[in-house]
Amino acid sequence: MRKALVTLAASMLATWGACLAAPNEAAYGAEQGYPPANRSNWFRTEHMVWTYSHFDELFPTRTVAAGGAVRPLPRHPAQPDWPFINQYLDSHPASGLMILKDGQVVIERYQYGRGPDTRFTTASMAKTVVSMALGIAVGEGRIASIDDPVDRYEPTLAQTAWKGIAIRHVLNMSSGVRFDETYDNPKADIARFSRNWAMQGGSLLQGLSAFQANDAAPGERFKYISADTQVLAQVLVKAVGMPLADYVSQKLWQPMGAEADAAWVLDAAGMEAAYCCLSARLRDWARLGLLLMDGGQREGRAVIPADWVESATTVRFRDGHLQPRRATPFMGYGYQTWIFPDHMGFALQGVRGQAVFVHPRLKLVMVQTGVWPSSSDASLGRQRVELWLELLRRAASL
Repeated sequence: MRKALVTLAASMLATWGACLAAPNEAAYGAEQGYPPANRSNWFRTEHMVWTYSHFDELFPTRTVAAGGAVRPLPRHPAQPDWPFINQYLDSHPASGLMILKDGQVVIERYQYGRGPDTRFTTASMAKTVVSMALGIAVGEGRIASIDDPVDRYEPTLAQTAWKGIAIRHVLNMSSGVRFDETYDNPKADIARFSRNWAMQGGSLLQGLSAFQANDAAPGERFKYISADTQVLAQVLVKAVGMPLADYVSQKLWQPMGAEADAAWVLDAAGMEAAYCCLSARLRDWARLGLLLMDGGQREGRAVIPADWVESATTVRFRDGHLQPRRATPFMGYGYQTWIFPDHMGFALQGVRGQAVFVHPRLKLVMVQTGVWPSSSDASLGRQRVELWLELLRRAASL
């Protein structure tokens, strides 16, 4: 009996909310208890673990309220002994990892002292949330067509480089607006634009007016720029007549069965930084992944229109510039959603290792929060894709 109990305890630690030793803990401030940051040092390595799990304590936020019936996340009956998961976490700076098959939890692990109640900020994964909220607004008729120009809904955009550009082209990062997305460069456009929330320096809508030039025709080529997502959010807020966080709460967060409130960082004017800065629990990011896996449906009810989810996670034939291995050397792009090549599914992604990977046919979802030492890391990115490929190979046996 004692041996059986020890075995059971070991299994639970390996698969359900375990907090184990993590890579490079000392550099991340483990000996100091992962020290809190402030607005002048939050981006430093020794504060990163705290920052990415307390972002909503550093900056003003608006609550994305949970409510209603929480979607259960039962344990999968198969609790496999997968050494490759331990090997991955031993070398990968992931703060959280969850794997679900058929809506059931196969793996739930945390590192760096984080846990199930931690609210992780996940950077550009917020972009996909904006896209899905916009799809709901289209389904409600609040936005007539994604071929409408963005300034039809937010007239201020007529004074920017986005004047006359269709919502569709902004959705798939083909606006053609000149914008430097180079991360970790304080002089790049993305850094200057982000000061509106990071330093409470002004309005993001006003910040968009700084961009007056285009370097391609709309719909001609893919170029990832976070300002496109902010444009979408400004359009959405005007179309629905309420703050972005409130609309997401009512139309997405609550209907999908979130267990806890999320928090969205605001600029100095009280507008959500829509292209980033949405903090939520790992399990609620998993619930979003499951909702997308099921085509926007929950228990037979359409939370997001199914045709929108399909369009957001595929590429039209005419949009060859968005295809995998053409938009980028590996991934393609839909409506604020990354698309894998070779029928590997689709993804939400954010800097420093944030991701939700979804494979609808195999009913597989993987969620990772991370503290990569740099905004992007090709080696860590390949390692994460290799983990996903291994999970795809094993999914049929679960």
